[in-house]
Amino acid sequence: MDLEDGGAKLIDVARLANCSPATVSRVLNGNPNVNEAVRDRVVRAARELGYVPNGSARALRSTRTRLVGAIIPTLDHAIYATMVDGLQARLSEKDVSLIINTSGYDIDLEYEQARLLVERGVESVVLVGSTHLPTTLAMLEQKRIEYVYTYTSKAMESGAAVGFDNEKAGRTAARYLLDLGHSQFGMIAGITRDNDRAAGRRDGFLNELERSGIDHTRVRVVEGAYRLDDGRRCMQRLMEEERRPTAVFCGSDILAAGAIKYSHAAGIAVPGEVSIVGFDNLEIAELTSPELTTLEVPARDMGRIAADYILASPSQRLHLRQRELAIRLIVRESTAPVRR
Repeated sequence: MDLEDGGAKLIDVARLANCSPATVSRVLNGNPNVNEAVRDRVVRAARELGYVPNGSARALRSTRTRLVGAIIPTLDHAIYATMVDGLQARLSEKDVSLIINTSGYDIDLEYEQARLLVERGVESVVLVGSTHLPTTLAMLEQKRIEYVYTYTSKAMESGAAVGFDNEKAGRTAARYLLDLGHSQFGMIAGITRDNDRAAGRRDGFLNELERSGIDHTRVRVVEGAYRLDDGRRCMQRLMEEERRPTAVFCGSDILAAGAIKYSHAAGIAVPGEVSIVGFDNLEIAELTSPELTTLEVPARDMGRIAADYILASPSQRLHLRQRELAIRLIVRESTAPVRR
């Protein structure tokens, strides 16, 4: 295989995909006049080889671009926007620009977004969570692009992590509800497939209940996308159980707001009949009725400290590559001691 700048050439992709270099170029430039089967072969070959057009590699070799990329799941929720705001504010102090892409919680799409950022010549990439395609991380490492995980405090062998312990967050929610005297629990988790944050919160919640003698098989867990309608639908499923929970932990404030909305419509008193805990401490947490008890995520601090890592020298980065931030329980009106 011919290699240049530590990566594959366009001709290598063409050979692996069994087509001409011109066809590879058309596919990667988004030309619609390419057979779908050929397009799929080219995309698979480019991904397998970690191919990025050579222009960006030459640009990086000749000068610093002062560009940082961030791939976040969505801009629909304020929590990611707050993290990005902290990131951008700190980077701009040093005249570094930020390019923001979204993945829609799809790690395959995240790979494509990462490839586009590499093509643009970014020097570092900020990612959310620690679950990513191996090809995504391999591409970044091959191109010597620093990457930082956020929303998790678990760094891998490469890269850095600035965030919090999601399992600890789940345990905190469980312990709080246990201390209120609850013994019948439910959980509305985010979609856990390819989402280490949602899975960590779920696992921490169930593990803490198990430690207190509550068999996790007795705890109904339903999953939903981070939308109000999904929170409402999931809460309905929980409350239609023969053995209703008296306490429900939601993996986001959006899901919790939907759960409260369903409870009002169904005539279920919150917190009289069921206590509800959210996660994130978004503005919506103070707009629900009752106001939502939740766990506050240090989103702005995450962005700021991730920027500090990116801006640091190589020797400084050794001391900054793993940072666990504290989460905080915010007690409001949606929770109460269990009725005896």
